[in-house]
Amino acid sequence: MDILRDVLLMFIPGLLTGIAVFLLIRHFYGIENDRAEKEHRLERLRLVSPVRLQAYERMVLLLERMTPSQLIIRNVLPGATATELQQSLIGNIRQEFEHNLSQQLYISSNAWELIKNARESVIAEINAAKEKLEANAPATDLAQLLFQADMGNSNSTLHKALEFLKNEARQLF
Repeated sequence: MDILRDVLLMFIPGLLTGIAVFLLIRHFYGIENDRAEKEHRLERLRLVSPVRLQAYERMVLLLERMTPSQLIIRNVLPGATATELQQSLIGNIRQEFEHNLSQQLYISSNAWELIKNARESVIAEINAAKEKLEANAPATDLAQLLFQADMGNSNSTLHKALEFLKNEARQLF
């Protein structure tokens, strides 16, 4: 009995010490893992934030370049027909959009949907204006119709997408 008591008196403090060391080491590793994860998250945020901000800038630029007035200024050709201008405008919109497709990785899905809707809305607006004209109408007639529609349409899908992007970017940064 004395031997059992002596073994227990030696074994129990060692066991308690071992458990205490184990718990301390586990707690230390937990704290270190949390710290490392926070550092990793901050580093990732530091690297991704400029790219995300640039994506918002590019999307705002895309929407600004898709406004009918900006499109016309860049695409009007002297002596062109309305059909040629229509094709040029729509081609320019599609080219600009395709050039910025990869930016959807960095903006929200809602923002991307609004941008796609804005693109389709502008194309539909160009096509609708062209339908109002005769087949061989000059490009200036189409440009005039688009300028008038753009002036009277401050609540368009394009403007809504632009405001949404600006607000979203302000909230993130």
